[in-house]
Amino acid sequence: MPYGDKSEEALQSYVRAIMHYLSKRECKLIVVACNSAATVISNTKNLPYPSDRIVEVISPVVDLIAEQTKYTNIGIIGTRKTIGSGMFKATLAKRNKQLTIEARATPLLVPLIEDGFREEKVLFPVFERYFKGFEDCELLIPACTHYPIIYQQIEAFFNNKLKVLHTPKIVAECVEARLSTLDLENTEYDEHSSDEYHLSDVTREFERSAAFFLEKEVRFQRTLLPVVH
Repeated sequence: MPYGDKSEEALQSYVRAIMHYLSKRECKLIVVACNSAATVISNTKNLPYPSDRIVEVISPVVDLIAEQTKYTNIGIIGTRKTIGSGMFKATLAKRNKQLTIEARATPLLVPLIEDGFREEKVLFPVFERYFKGFEDCELLIPACTHYPIIYQQIEAFFNNKLKVLHTPKIVAECVEARLSTLDLENTEYDEHSSDEYHLSDVTREFERSAAFFLEKEVRFQRTLLPVVH
């Protein structure tokens, strides 16, 4: 981490190695829960999963916004990699020519969120700079997994005249639908089952950030991933 400033080649190597590891663990569906990593999926070769077994966080959001008619002025914020790829803006503009789209990289928001700075007095001065040109936007797409955490602060900055899209819900619903379509739903759920968390490196700083995001303490297993070409 962070992924937002990594090169295309580096991101592809990470995605490939992670998916091969998860394939060996017999994972049935992959959710690429990172917008920056999602931008390289279509160009990454030798993945062990077919496209219908991969859900990334960009396509479900694009599908929804391209088909809706309520909002025409759309704002998009994300990492340099996500915004620089043009994936959101270009795809939306192509599929819905009625949309006016303002996209901007807002990388400083990531470390602020990770360090727990969610107070308006801290965020609003940053918003003042990042959101110039967004005055006419009706809907904001938070194209980074971190950003939904501060959606209330963003809406308050715009005096609630702008709505922040709830992207996690959209992606979760897409995952549920995909599991159903592929007949992969677990009908015998064990309430005593547990989650596993694997990291390429475990640091106290990451553990602190994870507890903030997950709202609970979890145990991480350090897993070194081989390079897969």
